[in-house]
Amino acid sequence: MTYDKLLKKINWWKGAYVNRNNCKRCIKYLNTLRAVVELHKPRPNSISTDLECSECRVDYPCPTIQAIEKELS
Repeated sequence: MTYDKLLKKINWWKGAYVNRNNCKRCIKYLNTLRAVVELHKPRPNSISTDLECSECRVDYPCPTIQAIEKELS
C-alpha cells in the first residue's frame, strides 16, 4: 500500500464510519494513527533511487508502516 493510499484509508474510516456514529474516542484513535503515518512518510534516499522513511531512515516502508499495514489489511 502506498503512503497516499494508507492515509486515504484512514480518512475513509474516519468519514464513512466514525463520524456517522459520532464516536469521539474512535476519531481520536484515527487521528493518532494518521499522525504516526505522517511522521513515517517516504522520502528519496540520498544514496540510491529507493525511498526511505523520513523518521526511521531505513528503507520504506519501515517496520512501523509495515505493522500498520498488516493490521489494517
